Amino acid sequence: MMMPPELLILLPALIGFVVLLARHRKPTPTGAVIPRHAIVVDGSNVMHWGGAPSAKVLVRVLGALQAKGYAPIVFFDASAGYRLADRYLDAGDLAGLTGLPAAQIHVVDKGVIADSAILGFSALHGLQIVSNDQYRDWRVQFPHLHRKGAVLRGRFQDGAVVWQQRLKLVRA
Repeated sequence: MMMPPELLILLPALIGFVVLLARHRKPTPTGAVIPRHAIVVDGSNVMHWGGAPSAKVLVRVLGALQAKGYAPIVFFDASAGYRLADRYLDAGDLAGLTGLPAAQIHVVDKGVIADSAILGFSALHGLQIVSNDQYRDWRVQFPHLHRKGAVLRGRFQDGAVVWQQRLKLVRA
């Protein structure tokens, strides 16, 4: 069966539109949708940027990312809750603590190394990571770490988030 010529003319535009949508909203392995301008945050690392583990520091870093137009997806070790609240905190608990939707919070299971989840997720979806971790033991397995800007580093100093490199505004 032949397609009418009118549809053949519209086909490239339709394909382009579908490709554009796919670039901005990628499904995760669990079926959840990755927000536009997503960035992976090593929550267990970032909560130590001011010294002792702190929800305040974590919230300030997430706020700084959001102010630049990023949509943080935060990964935590299973023990993060014990360091922040002396008890286990699941994704819902940490969502309440951070102000992010629970869909943007991932707590790895006990015994799972959060670094592998963070690096695998960022590699799969082509996302930058916010962490001061050097990930030295993972560079062979995750070669995307060699790219300039793959990991964004910073610190919390005098009540402010200080980035080691300039964050670009991603909001148009």
